[in-house]
Amino acid sequence: MKHILLALAMTLFGTVNGHTHSQDNTKEKLRTDTNAEFKRNISKCSIEVDVVTDFGKKKEFWRICNLDNNNRIIKIESHSEDTYYQEAYFERNGSLVYAAETERYMPKNHFTQQVWHCEFYINNGKLVTMMSLGHGKTEMDDWNPNIIFEMYKGRLGEMEKIKE
Repeated sequence: MKHILLALAMTLFGTVNGHTHSQDNTKEKLRTDTNAEFKRNISKCSIEVDVVTDFGKKKEFWRICNLDNNNRIIKIESHSEDTYYQEAYFERNGSLVYAAETERYMPKNHFTQQVWHCEFYINNGKLVTMMSLGHGKTEMDDWNPNIIFEMYKGRLGEMEKIKE
């Protein structure tokens, strides 16, 4: 009886472990494929700033890249106090599939002192996985990674206010 229970437990553990490993592989594939597609697309974009806005408390510099393949990349950069901010949004056929947020502690007349960077990978409107490096928001107990969707919606609203 012990041998049967042990075999059952090992089989169950192997199934759970195998399922977890399969999920990890799926997330890794999503990250790898999305990163490759993002790099291919951004290489076709201009590095020139398209728009300067002041919707918030700071001036922001936007690059909006509408690609022939119905993809779009929106990059926004700004500097406030001692922090340099960057956001990137990658849309495929009008749907957000990737977003990145970076905060660099970079006082004026200094090189970067500290970096926090987070990448968000989205499938069918849901956050599937994310990668974070450095010290920042992801270390806060009350931080919710789904805030990226609110940030993105806010940016789309601001884009509508930009005059041609």
